[in-house]
Amino acid sequence: MYAIDKQKTHDLVGGSAEYEFDVGVHAATRTVHIARAMSGTIRLETWQVGNDGTFSGGPGEVTVGHGTRTRIVVFDNHRIVVLWLDASSALRIRAYNSGGALAGEAVTVETTIANFDVVSVGVTTGVPQGDPGGFVYYAYRQFAFTTLSQNGGWKLWFGSVTDNAEVYAGQPALGGPGDKVVLSCAGMNETLNSAHPRNVLTLWRDAGQIKTHSWRVGAGGVTSLTSAAETKPLGIGIVHGMSVAQNNDVFATVVWPGASNATARLQLVSMSAQGVMTQYATAEFAEIPRSFARLQWHGTDVAVGYLTADGHLAVAAWRFAASGSGSAARTVLASKAGTEQPTQVRIASVMPQSDSDDDPVTLVTLSRVAAGTLRLVSWRLHKTLVYQPVGSTPIGTLTKR
Repeated sequence: MYAIDKQKTHDLVGGSAEYEFDVGVHAATRTVHIARAMSGTIRLETWQVGNDGTFSGGPGEVTVGHGTRTRIVVFDNHRIVVLWLDASSALRIRAYNSGGALAGEAVTVETTIANFDVVSVGVTTGVPQGDPGGFVYYAYRQFAFTTLSQNGGWKLWFGSVTDNAEVYAGQPALGGPGDKVVLSCAGMNETLNSAHPRNVLTLWRDAGQIKTHSWRVGAGGVTSLTSAAETKPLGIGIVHGMSVAQNNDVFATVVWPGASNATARLQLVSMSAQGVMTQYATAEFAEIPRSFARLQWHGTDVAVGYLTADGHLAVAAWRFAASGSGSAARTVLASKAGTEQPTQVRIASVMPQSDSDDDPVTLVTLSRVAAGTLRLVSWRLHKTLVYQPVGSTPIGTLTKR
């Protein structure tokens, strides 16, 4: 049995507009990094989150550049990548070391961009899986991102950041026409011809259809695999990639509307070594996820930030069915609603160094509340044990801390 406690809240100074903020964490140091646009300036802010959920030490602020929409990726070696759109609608990328003391040069990727999405990939050369117990040192980390052109059509890119905070973007792959493009990456590397790429899934809207496409990303760049489409309207779409084991990747896609405007539809898709996508489970539910985060290094448990039917911020732990398990498509392990009524939510997880149920997971949400104020909230997911004697009267409940 799992439970979620709401711990602490912290309101940031100043406001930010929709889609102009993001949050990432460095788990080993319990550091929270925020990228946000405020009055046309892109800022990188840094906070510490304590074991009790208290935010301290911030904002540790540096100026990244100037613009609007922004996203952030934080890697295990504490390199930080910030992406943003500048005033001319060019997509720009800049990297930092821990806290922003060492800044790389800003790089312009492409101009006339309407929107973009990004996901952490990690390392795709010489490592068989993204296991936190590995101690092999690599001087770079990698990420995948999409760009949606103002002139129509979108692309998938594969980028790298070095220890010296230099960023690179390789040749993109053409995704085709459409909009509302989102992507996610599976958690573990594949093994293919002595290389170790990862699988990526993109989802987007095109001419009244929802389309998905599988890709392989690695040191060799971006490789197109397979695609699928269905005729269905898309208002909101979100994707989350997971790895049950090496060469056993699962992707969850959630789209709204589902069967009606009151529900969202979940589909679970497995991916073969050739990138063939097979849908194996589906469900409809009232929650509309806004952001996912991992709860395990290997497995299908995820953290989700969403809004309740009355518009309140909520955090939950969900378990998706593994392919072939026969389990329910989604099982709610725990959930907790807050008092905030935000318009947008981002979530990140401070992962422990093991998958043990004895190690609680700290979750951090960054949401936009009244008048554009940004609020940090810490939550703790932990397992509870319920002891009940033989007989009719239970003696109590013990929570493992």
